[in-house]
Amino acid sequence: MMKQSQLIFHFIDEFFLEEAKGKQFPPSEECQQQRWSICESCEYFDAEHKACKYCHCYLPNKVNDQWGDCPLDKWISNSDRWNEEYYDYLKQKIISKYPELDIDGNDWT
Repeated sequence: MMKQSQLIFHFIDEFFLEEAKGKQFPPSEECQQQRWSICESCEYFDAEHKACKYCHCYLPNKVNDQWGDCPLDKWISNSDRWNEEYYDYLKQKIISKYPELDIDGNDWT
């Protein structure tokens, strides 16, 4: 039986391998637009540089980060798209490499 720590390791390993190959895991377009709108209305928004004067992040990248958070707590990471799309994608990649993980009763949820 596979330990949970091994499963987590395989999941993280596969995630970073996919990112290294250029696979991106962005939040939904709606989420990105909501984040951008919040940033644009913020007192720390630097329109000229598309940056945040508080955290100094380049906002086109920051709002596109699935796990990004505003340090002022104006918006937080969004796992909706991750749960709906990317989780199953990585799960299937891992099962194809490690078929023993696709065992009845193995709880992936």
